[in-house]
Amino acid sequence: MPMNYARENVISLASARAQRSGKPKPELTLIVRATNVQADGEVHRHIGLNSAMSLDELHKVLNIVFGVGGEQSPWRFEDQFRQPLDPSETLGEFLLGAGDFLFYFWGLWQINLHCVEFYPRDNGTPRALCIGGSGGLGTDFDQASINAELTGTDTIRDVLSSVRPEVIDLVDRTGVFDFIPLLQALDLKREPLIDAIRHRTCRTLPVENSAEASDAFWSCVLALSCLGNDELFTEVIESTMGTLGWVADDGSPLRAPEITSACATSLAILAELGGYGPQQLAPVDRLDIYRELLCF
Repeated sequence: MPMNYARENVISLASARAQRSGKPKPELTLIVRATNVQADGEVHRHIGLNSAMSLDELHKVLNIVFGVGGEQSPWRFEDQFRQPLDPSETLGEFLLGAGDFLFYFWGLWQINLHCVEFYPRDNGTPRALCIGGSGGLGTDFDQASINAELTGTDTIRDVLSSVRPEVIDLVDRTGVFDFIPLLQALDLKREPLIDAIRHRTCRTLPVENSAEASDAFWSCVLALSCLGNDELFTEVIESTMGTLGWVADDGSPLRAPEITSACATSLAILAELGGYGPQQLAPVDRLDIYRELLCF
């Protein structure tokens, strides 16, 4: 048997068990690698998708992330056995676990969809989000523009309606769309489980009065809300402050120690609350603090 035939017809044991069980499947976030292979190169996209979305909705998402949605062309999905699929069926019926795959055809293009990972999701998780990619089908890869189109104007307005004006101003001035999915995922309309003392203290921050200190503090809060490591925190605050136009006295880019020093008093108070520094609370408790800081 040819190796490529065997590889394309492997049946996921996890998928088979799930199909036999008949139990309702919880909604998940699927991390899907979408690839278009041509003789002169490859185009890749990594996308976070709601497992409950229909294949018809997925068709629209793929057209956006690959930049091919401007024309009407025949399209279809096929399963791993090359059988056509009903567009009304949901993605989670076919990508049930890591290693499962589908095929998407749009005109003459073929895009291979492989499930890489999956995670539980909540109401704040975006239905579709492009988290990386390279190459393009006639256009350059522009992740921010892709995600802005995926999210939609109404959703962006709804997300920002719950955000403090200072943060909206910062996001607007940076033009960094990546903050919108972050704020959406934080679900700022959720009632924070935070005590009265922490609530009052959060409402006083930042305590510094300068514009630079305010931008530094909110850059730090947004970076902390990512729940990443120190490297990610540094990358986010340095890139954000640089995009906002803040520089050191000698004109060089601001580095993380200078940025945190600009809002040192506020960060010290945040550390006392458990939202910063070596004595941080558990992630779920820190998120409640960050929600309280960011919500309007």
